Parts: sequence; structure tokens; C-alpha cells
Amino acid sequence: MNIFKTLKPLTFALFTTVMCSLPLLGVSSVHASAASTPLKSAPLKVTLSPSDPTWQLAINNKLLGPTEVLIEPTERGFARQVQPLLQAGNYSEVAALFKGRDISQDSTALNLLRAQVLLSTKDFNNAELAYLACLKASPDLVKAHQGLSLLYMQQAKYDKAQIHLVHSIELGQADAQSYAQLAYIHVQHSQPWSAVAAYRQALMLAPETSQYQQGLLFALIESGDLSQANALLKELLNKSPDKAELWLQRAQIALQLDQKKQALAAIEVALKLNPKDTSNQLLAAQLHLTEGSTERAVSLLKQGLKHATKQQQVEVINTTMQTLGWLVSQQKWGLAKELIGSAKRLTKQLPRDEQAQFSVYSAQIAMQQGNTKRALRSLNNALKINPNLGDALLSLASIYRSKGQLTQAKLMYVRAQALPDYQLSAWLGLSQIAIDSKDYPSALKHLRKALQANPQRQDLITNIRALENIVRQEG
Repeated sequence: MNIFKTLKPLTFALFTTVMCSLPLLGVSSVHASAASTPLKSAPLKVTLSPSDPTWQLAINNKLLGPTEVLIEPTERGFARQVQPLLQAGNYSEVAALFKGRDISQDSTALNLLRAQVLLSTKDFNNAELAYLACLKASPDLVKAHQGLSLLYMQQAKYDKAQIHLVHSIELGQADAQSYAQLAYIHVQHSQPWSAVAAYRQALMLAPETSQYQQGLLFALIESGDLSQANALLKELLNKSPDKAELWLQRAQIALQLDQKKQALAAIEVALKLNPKDTSNQLLAAQLHLTEGSTERAVSLLKQGLKHATKQQQVEVINTTMQTLGWLVSQQKWGLAKELIGSAKRLTKQLPRDEQAQFSVYSAQIAMQQGNTKRALRSLNNALKINPNLGDALLSLASIYRSKGQLTQAKLMYVRAQALPDYQLSAWLGLSQIAIDSKDYPSALKHLRKALQANPQRQDLITNIRALENIVRQEG
């Protein structure tokens, strides 16, 4: 019986099967399956926010003339003192003069001025007290309700702002700014249809105000009315082609229509206008990966890693980790090496398990460079952090097997087979070691386990039958 004639092709067949089934040098099954979908995450979305509004606060500069509320005769001397300061816009000096006066002794007119001046100097607490003092004396004082709505909006207290804003509109202050403020509050409350209605009211009264037009555009996109949004966007881009925000809104519309190439083109224009917008660099990187422009994606990620603020670092490094996994699965080692070099300084921002995964990626690159010593060091470091990291266990097993250290390789596979996501790879690895050691019954046992757990792997049946023949012949 010539066992060796049967053994040679069998060994080669099993070797091929094992190597095709194992994740690439420690890449997990998630990464290995990512060839057609580079990054598996939430739906891609442009980082948009309603443009920061600029609201006008009218300060009463004519205390001595007829107004909605009047100062007391005893206050005329103070009024003459502050009048030139008000006309010159020296509000901080006026605020300092008010500190010497008792709010409870001043008239409603003077307290209204106090509130307006303090709001303009961002002394929100004292401005609020002054406005509330006005409303206590005169509950329907429009300017006090209007001022409080502005005050609360600047503090992002939108529920309180809305109460006073609606009251001021009901009292007759139905101007363009009031409707635009109300629209902005609806946006903050995630009520885009209400925001659309309010912005349209504002634009009826002030049709050329770009701030209101852009607010309406944002609300239309959020509401899903993309045809109206597109029409308005074209008009705005014709007027202001250098506004990065408008190109980002075009990108968002394209993404909602699943037009990734158009979205990418728009984001690239926005990035030319605002090169350090990290959030949209990340989005562009993901789109470039989807569209096959891997080099550009890596370049954008490297820029994001360089310029990210502390608040953005976690998002940047998470996207980088996903991208690294995909690059490794595609064996794009040069790009993976570039990205690892740029990301290394930020890895401390990662959770410990992801720090371990980063070490695995570093090991994979070291292996490609033939630096087994560095690869072993990185993998052992990964397992110190997470002893159950399947990627690291399989990678170590692969290294030990290539060095002929079968006992150590077997130990790694045994540990990996306890992890459900890595059982198949571990059983195939153990089968290969058993074949290398001519322990065919053990190889057969591991292959049967693999087939039982993965009946769709019909390619294993041929190897099982071949091993069964060998065991019978030896038996």
C-alpha cells in the first residue's frame, strides 16, 4: 500500500482549504467578508447643522422720547447720562452704571433697557431677572417677551424661548425675525415640517434674507422634501457657489437619493472650500472606499487624524480602525502601513479591546515585511490586553506553524476553538497540524467537527473521505 502517493495530493488539498478558510493572517470573519462593503456602519450622512443664526436685538436708545413704556421723571438724570453711551454702543459702560441702581426701584422702561443691555453683554442671569421684573409689572410687554426668547435661545433653552416667542407673535410682533426664530426652534425640536412652514412665513416678509433661505433648505432636507430642497439649492448655489455648507447640503440630498458619486463630488467641493472639516473628511473617506478610490480615502483619513480636535478623535480613530480592517482583508499592505503610522499616536483613545486589535493589524504588516519578531511582540501584546482575541490567536498559530513549532501552534488553535466566531478556522488549523504530524485520525475528527458545525462547507467532504480512506488503509 503506497500511502505517500495518496498523502501528497491530500495534504496539498487540505492546505489549500485551510488557508482559504482561515482569516487572512488574523483578520476576523467580519473583516474578511467586507470586500464588497468596505465599512459596515450606520447609513452615511453629511454632518449638517442649521446655520448659526444672527438675531437682531433692538435696544431703546431714545429713553427721553415717547416709547411703549415710559421712564419716571426721577430717572431722567440717569437717562441723560447713559444716552450718549447707548448711541455710541458702549453697552459695557452702561451695564456698569446699572450696577449702582436697585432693580426693584427702577421703572419698567428702565428695567427693559437694563435687560437689553445685559443681554447684549451676555450677562444672561441678570438680564433674565430684569426681563422678568418687566413682565411682572407689565405681563404683555412685547419687547420683554421678545428679549427673553432671544436670551433663552442663546442658552439653548428652546422650550422656554418658544413660550415667549409665541406670546410676542400673538401680541402683534409677527415680523420676519420672529417667524425665523420660531422655525429655528422647530428645527432644534426635530420638527422639520413646522420649521418649513415658519421659514416660509419669514421669507414672505423678507424674501432675500439668505439666513432664512438656508434655514428653509435645511428644514426641507430634514423633512425629506428633496424635490423642493433641490430647487431651492440650485437657486442658492447660483448666488453663492463658494459656500461650503450649500455643497454639503447637495451631498446630503444625493445620499438620501442613493447617488453616491454625486454626493462624493459635492463633498469634495465642500472640502476644497473648507479643507479642515474633519467630520466630512471622514464621510468622504468612506464614500471613496465604497467607490474604489482607496488611496484618496487613506489620504483623507490621514488628514483627519492630523487635524481632529479632542472631541473628534474618537470618531476619527473608529473610522480608521474599520478602514484598517478592510485594507488588511484586501491585502492593501502599503496603504494599511501608512494609516497605522498616522493612527499610532491616537490609539490610546481606543477602548482596550480595540487597542489589542490595532496591535494585530501592526503584526500583520510586520509579517508582510518579514519581521516575525515584531509580529510576535505585537500579537503577544494584544493577547495581554485581550486573552480571547481570536484574530491574535489565529495569527500566532499561523506564525508558529510556519516556524515548525507545532505544539505552540496547536495550543493557539485550541484556545481559538473555544470562541464561536473562530471555531471553523481553529478546527481547520488543528486538522492541518494533525496532517503535518501524520496523525490522520485526529485530523479526521477535527474536519468532521468543522463539517457538522458548517454543513454548507461541502468542500470539506472530499478531504474527509480521503482521510477516511487513509485511516482504513492504516487500520
